[in-house]
Amino acid sequence: MKLGYEIYNVIRDFTDRIYGNPGTTELSFLKYLPDDFNYYLALADGIAVGMAEGYYLKTDNLAIVNLHAAPGLSNAAGFIHTAFMDRVPMLIIDGEQSSKYIVDEPRLYGDLKNLPSVKGFFEIKNSHEGLKIINKAIRLSLTPPYGPTVVSIPQDLVDEEVKSIKLNKFSVNQNCSECTLNYVTEKINSSEKVAIVAGYEIDVFNAHEELQKFAEKIGAPIYAEPFASRAPALHIDGTLPRYASQINKILENYDLVLVIGGSLNNVLFPDEEIIGNIIEITYDSLEASKRIWDCFVCNPKSFLINIFNGVKQKNKKSPLISIPNGKNKEIEEAIKTLSLNLKGYTIFEEAPSYRETIREIMGYNKRSFFANRAGFIGWAIPASFGYSSAKGKAFAIVGDGSFNYSFQGLWSATKYGGKMKVLVINNGGYRSLKGWANYNKDFLSPATDPWKLASSYNFESKEFDNQTEAIKWLMEDDSQKLAEIRI
Repeated sequence: MKLGYEIYNVIRDFTDRIYGNPGTTELSFLKYLPDDFNYYLALADGIAVGMAEGYYLKTDNLAIVNLHAAPGLSNAAGFIHTAFMDRVPMLIIDGEQSSKYIVDEPRLYGDLKNLPSVKGFFEIKNSHEGLKIINKAIRLSLTPPYGPTVVSIPQDLVDEEVKSIKLNKFSVNQNCSECTLNYVTEKINSSEKVAIVAGYEIDVFNAHEELQKFAEKIGAPIYAEPFASRAPALHIDGTLPRYASQINKILENYDLVLVIGGSLNNVLFPDEEIIGNIIEITYDSLEASKRIWDCFVCNPKSFLINIFNGVKQKNKKSPLISIPNGKNKEIEEAIKTLSLNLKGYTIFEEAPSYRETIREIMGYNKRSFFANRAGFIGWAIPASFGYSSAKGKAFAIVGDGSFNYSFQGLWSATKYGGKMKVLVINNGGYRSLKGWANYNKDFLSPATDPWKLASSYNFESKEFDNQTEAIKWLMEDDSQKLAEIRI
């Protein structure tokens, strides 16, 4: 069989679809696309990567993307970095010029072996190694911490005859060692005031119930990590703020801080070094390698299950320390209305000006709240469509600035369908930046009409002056809709 045909036989063990934006060097590979495979077209390379991440968030399956040579990978760099930061298992297959002439560095070629924010970049040199390289890239992507890998396939090699290969099972065990459990147990039992900072890994490993029982037993409040990208607990006592200095003011009140499945350092304003008596449990060896406090690399769910019986019951809960955030009454009203009418939709949040308000009112629903860990703007709409393409119900909350980065994703939503809704909070420009800058310049206030752009892709859209009416219109049925409200 041809290499192109056999590659689909390998990846069908992981998924039934590809998200992509094709170019000339991908056409030879795509002609082998099986009839039972779905190809979801994006209007730009980066949008395809965002869509694929949304698919993973719904299914937990390996996401597969097809991009166009060096220009396509470069165009998608921001989305690839976001997938890397979000620890998304993703195989990116990019087409390349003919293997015979790569040495001449023709148009579209680029030496991307040092491409940032990927776990590995592999260029197939001959057809006989092609399937082994695909297998290697997939296994690397699925090895914790998960992340994107790239395989570059010269367009002539997909038409060459190769032998099929059988892929055997592959798994990674990250159970916590007895030594780790004993050490952390002793630290907890000898501490009077303990706090927990919970992160996105709790949602990845579905460890919410275990975390709640553990926190109750040791009398520890649960704080969400800074900019939590997924539901870190069933109940959150507080959310850590954007400034490192403010985080320190909270942590200094505790004898011991347990960071479980997240990061203290994903702050927007690192105005001082984060300090304290800290122990971190994470499946992410890259995260652990960056810290100077005690870090143990293992599955957070395994940790919580196996440490539970060893820790002492504490009858008094450690105090909760909070730092107030600013409020916007109009946004509060809209989000409160939405929280009462969500009807099983999953939130994709990308409204930087109102991030704390949205989290405080909506809460973190298990596997039903997503943001990105990279601070990337333009992620929510493509990710929402990817989620809905996998039969999920997606609700994106974005600002006008975020919308203008990736509204092309609405074209794909219109073409392929799915249950997807968008609430655009139009701030008349970059409200968040204006707030941090403490000044207003014309370049911070680009005036746009997102609902008109969405309508141009036949995505049903309306502008509202009344926030409550906007939410009611959005949620009156399951059809694709966008509502824009002006603040």
